[in-house]
Amino acid sequence: MFSEVFPFYHYRRRARSGGCPKGDRERARRYRKVTRATKSTGVLTEQRVSMSEEWVHFKIQSSDSSRSTSLASLRNKIRRHETSRAHKIAQELTEKGGQDLVGNLVRAVSETVFAETDSLVELESQRAKDIEEALLNCLDTAGFTEEWLQKNWVSFVSDGASVMLGKNSGVATRLTARYPNLFTWHCMNHRLELAVSDAVDEVQAVNHFKVFLEKIHNLYSQSNKNSRELLEAAQEVGSQVLKIGRVLSTRWVASSFRSVKAVWTSYEALNRNFENAAGDQTRSSKERQTYRGLARRMQSKEFLCDLGLMFDALSELANLSQQLQAHSVTLLRADHLLKRTIRVLASFKDTQGEKLEEALTAQALGHLGSVPLESNAKLTPINAKQFLQSLINNLEKRLSFDGEMLHDLSVLDTGNWPSTPGIRHGEAQVKRLCRRFNLGEEQAVNGMRDFLEHPDSEPESLKPLIQCMKTIPCSTAECERGFSLMNNICTDKRSTLLLSNVSNLMMISINGPPVTLFEPRKYVTTWLRSHRSATQARRQCTPQMPEYKHIWKAL
Repeated sequence: MFSEVFPFYHYRRRARSGGCPKGDRERARRYRKVTRATKSTGVLTEQRVSMSEEWVHFKIQSSDSSRSTSLASLRNKIRRHETSRAHKIAQELTEKGGQDLVGNLVRAVSETVFAETDSLVELESQRAKDIEEALLNCLDTAGFTEEWLQKNWVSFVSDGASVMLGKNSGVATRLTARYPNLFTWHCMNHRLELAVSDAVDEVQAVNHFKVFLEKIHNLYSQSNKNSRELLEAAQEVGSQVLKIGRVLSTRWVASSFRSVKAVWTSYEALNRNFENAAGDQTRSSKERQTYRGLARRMQSKEFLCDLGLMFDALSELANLSQQLQAHSVTLLRADHLLKRTIRVLASFKDTQGEKLEEALTAQALGHLGSVPLESNAKLTPINAKQFLQSLINNLEKRLSFDGEMLHDLSVLDTGNWPSTPGIRHGEAQVKRLCRRFNLGEEQAVNGMRDFLEHPDSEPESLKPLIQCMKTIPCSTAECERGFSLMNNICTDKRSTLLLSNVSNLMMISINGPPVTLFEPRKYVTTWLRSHRSATQARRQCTPQMPEYKHIWKAL
């Protein structure tokens, strides 16, 4: 039973009145007082204690004896309650109720969790040795011991910076020397960007296309007036306007595709704005001539075909990039996606993509919507087959899956099996993988044989190896998102933020609920309990006069 706890003064008041009233209503009221007193501490405990039967069962009644005898009897009962365990527990709960034990406990646990899940690690320098030391210290602080890492650390993935993947003294090289079974990997999204960059360098005509789109980006990103005029031009021709960013720069290929898509969508609006600006007499002659040149470039058949080609190619590459950024993608799945993208790009050499076909149709008609088209002999168009083949070659070169481990992992992909695999197919590869990941060889080999007989379902005995393979990330997209978020938080106006504050803000932004699901009431209540409210009187600071007050008086 839950112990009924009453303050001492409660009993004494009833003793002075000559007894305790009877009835269920009074008993319920007294019990509510007990419940509130207990809940104020945040803890509701179930304890068995000895209680005074007279108080519990309402046996205190006025007697016919003398007043002195009645008072002596009441004092005896009060003394028995004062020395009882129930009264002592009531006093302890009352004292603990003012200490906010639950709140202090929650804050202590939260601080521990935040310390172990810190998003940022401050580096002493950017040398490989210091990066390795900071990484290992961070893992040790989080509870990953050296012995555990030797047995369970599977992979290390980073971008292609020399300090990270340098063959002689990079971080990956230093880690593999310490953990021989560690699998190091170059982020596939960064490899994709390098492959596209190589193709752009090989096909010179792509650079001219890139420079022209850079001019359009600079024109509208640096002038609010130009952006407003573009919107007005879009209303004239009934077109849409999308934000035009950089193309084929240091950003990922999905960003380049959005820029090309924005130019294609805003094609008529851009042309109308260029023509309006070229005929605006309030502008200087040099500025009008610049806009006239931009309009001629937009109206050229060569540029429209280049725009359609880049739209189709970058659309496929952006789709590949976004799929490689998924949390669930594995190395085998990434290899499948890469090969499929290469096949799609190869098909564009024989059959034009959707946007290039629209451009060729508009070229034959002589206009695209309200924009007249004409040939420009000064422009060198992009050779579609050359550019597509360059992309294919560089993708195969940069993203090819070489190495013994990747070859061993391929036996888990049913698409790589021969038409009639033998019962011992992939046995040697599975054993090597188990030795590398410290898994049971016999169990995995039996699971592989079951898998060969029933490829539609994964055997339970093979799942530890498959789960281990899934832990290898294909890209560092999560880290790149963190860098982007950190740049949004650490602006020029917030340069004084401490590293711990930046880390906490990033933790909330990455793992916190959306604004629509955020319930601030409990946080406000906690704040009001432990801080002064705006209606309370504040301590007044007495201003101290500086040493120059005498000089001020003299003046």
